[in-house]
Amino acid sequence: MKKLVLATAASLMIAGAASAADMAVPVKAVVPPPPPPPVFDLAFGVTGTSDYLFRGISQTNNNPAIQGFVELQAFNWVYVNVWASNQNWVGNFLIDGNSSLEVDLSGGLRHTWGGLTLDVGGIYYMFPGSTSSFDPATGFNTGLGSSDFNYWEIYGKASYAFNDWLTVGANLYWTSDMYATDTNGTALSGTAKVTLPAFGPAAAFGWYLSGEFGRQWLSTTAYNYTVTNAFGLTFNETIPGYNWWNLGVGFTYKVATLDLRYSGTDLSDEACAFIIGDRASCGNKFLATLSFATSLNAL
Repeated sequence: MKKLVLATAASLMIAGAASAADMAVPVKAVVPPPPPPPVFDLAFGVTGTSDYLFRGISQTNNNPAIQGFVELQAFNWVYVNVWASNQNWVGNFLIDGNSSLEVDLSGGLRHTWGGLTLDVGGIYYMFPGSTSSFDPATGFNTGLGSSDFNYWEIYGKASYAFNDWLTVGANLYWTSDMYATDTNGTALSGTAKVTLPAFGPAAAFGWYLSGEFGRQWLSTTAYNYTVTNAFGLTFNETIPGYNWWNLGVGFTYKVATLDLRYSGTDLSDEACAFIIGDRASCGNKFLATLSFATSLNAL
């Protein structure tokens, strides 16, 4: 009987302990807050592309380009960027000499609040190589130099990530000296990017779909030209602006991105030749780009 009482008491104690364990409130794991962004960072990268397109127009007469950039970022707000590429279009307009380099200096303020990113700043496009040719005997310039094509723009950009897979954006640029012609130029474009599920070992490979549609407005002060048809009749034409677009797919692996894209504009061959000096630089075309980009804090 004594053994029975002891066994009963032990079983009650075990049951009571189990009940107490079932009723215990689980302790939630404390998740530390994300670390603050670094005060300074230096981003850099290099790109190889089958064609350097600027708002749908080839800047290399449909030839490949090698490009690179360095960007200093501070306080998660301020940035200064230097970007360079080979180009050919300036040489299309030069009588003496040539220019095969473009260097862009830009800077501004860029910050992200949740899914919203805003970026405002300015950019100066430079084409180093030569200056205007000056004839001291006549006192006149006899030809343009590549640096005579330098010009500037100011811009505002906004993008919003609705979720992990959809981001949309808008970009607005303005200048009073488009292509150094004293022409007002306004460019507005909308973008969309769909990030698709990662794949491969440990989901190391990413990919996405993206596209852009834009409009470049030009005041016609410097963009009036004449066309002579097969019958010898001459017509006055103007270029008030044009549309451009692109659509493509990209694949990412660590710091590398392979982007395959189809791009085009609605410019005629004659208008294209007047703007860029090459009739074939504005047509629809396929573009392949391989880029590598990272930053010191990401290494």
